[in-house]
Amino acid sequence: MRILERYVTWSYIGAFILCITLLMVLGIIGDVLGFLDDIFKNNIPLSSILAFYFYFAPFAFVNMIPFACLLSAVYVFNSLSKNHEVTAVVASGLSLWKLLRPVLMVTFALCLLAFIVNDRFVPTTMEKANRVRMEELEQAAEGGVTIRNLAIYGKGGQIIFARSYNPAKKVLNNVIVHRQDKEHVITKKISAREMKWQSDKTWMGLDVIVFRVDPEGDFDGEPVIYKKKVIGIKETPKDFINTQWDPRYMSLRQLRKYLKIFRASSPTTVRRLLVEFNYKLAFPFTAMVTILMGVPFCIETGRGNALIGMARGITVAMLYLPVMALSLALGKGGTLPPFVAAWFSNVLFVLLGIYFINKKG
Repeated sequence: MRILERYVTWSYIGAFILCITLLMVLGIIGDVLGFLDDIFKNNIPLSSILAFYFYFAPFAFVNMIPFACLLSAVYVFNSLSKNHEVTAVVASGLSLWKLLRPVLMVTFALCLLAFIVNDRFVPTTMEKANRVRMEELEQAAEGGVTIRNLAIYGKGGQIIFARSYNPAKKVLNNVIVHRQDKEHVITKKISAREMKWQSDKTWMGLDVIVFRVDPEGDFDGEPVIYKKKVIGIKETPKDFINTQWDPRYMSLRQLRKYLKIFRASSPTTVRRLLVEFNYKLAFPFTAMVTILMGVPFCIETGRGNALIGMARGITVAMLYLPVMALSLALGKGGTLPPFVAAWFSNVLFVLLGIYFINKKG
């Protein structure tokens, strides 16, 4: 049995290396083909393209691990089933878990690696990748790109929300600024229809309304209205390109900091960040979940059913994605508690996977 376990382990590791490499290469090729016209039209240098994908690689690696693990496990167990090894193991009185154990151990190690890379390296590398993309790749195109639903914690204790930001035009639209004291209590709220970066390195707001806020959180006195007003924001246009405002690219430490900062000013943002915080803990174990769900469905006896078994295993495991997306959406919408929303799909599919593996033998 140990010989078979070693065979399964090394077959799985080899298949994983091939799958993760293939998925990342195909992803890069597909992405490059998507803006190939812009590359030639705007003479984007090869060095900028290589720099972007170099910095983007850790994020891609983390997100491709679950798919690579699923494909590798389905391939290995489908091959064993095709050659009747699975049938022989079950017929000898041994559990399918014996064959699955080395795969789960390797996958668990990959899950830990994914967690470390996602928490320690992705925030830094994605900040650099996003700067290259915005400043050298997409900004070269006419009109540039637009960042939607921007929210950052600015210098001087200011929380800045904007419906959209156009880096090429250096314009923020539908802006709300919350100014806080050292205890993160809001003292002033400023709204502006538009804010534009000026040549004197200031942000000029249009249709500005300034509200003073008392310690209880209520408006203090009448608002002051300005047709035009310089808004005291210390961030430059390049600072708004920074990806740290996006929860997907934050570390757990950064998410905790933002939760503390936004807690007094935006319950909706806090709820979304809580869901992202819990999902950041749950996501690395997606690979384990998909394997447990996919393997029992990919096992088919006989060579004629091999492709059917592989297709069925992958299809059933991929049902995890819409369930996960739905639970996260319900969490961000307030229907489910953040912890439940982040872990619901993992727990559900693990239980289903254990049930079907036991049923297979």
